Amino acid sequence: MKDQELELQVAPMSNDTMEYLNVLFGVCKRFKTDYYHATPKQREFIDAVATHEYQLMKAHEKGLSRASVPPFMGMKRSERSNNMPA
Repeated sequence: MKDQELELQVAPMSNDTMEYLNVLFGVCKRFKTDYYHATPKQREFIDAVATHEYQLMKAHEKGLSRASVPPFMGMKRSERSNNMPA
């Protein structure tokens, strides 16, 4: 039987992925949570906060209002909050 070689190629992470990970681990630090040892419920919460903050950051970079980003976990925003810059 022939020896099969496994060729593995690793692509560098995109800038967007790196920015998201920076936000994710910043959220972990703020909530004093080790993502890799967190319970599934904790991870879900950390993911939701990080995703929301990342979306707000990207909207802010584009000069959009908060209304362009879905509210955190479906909570209803006030009209005043919706019209504020992201």
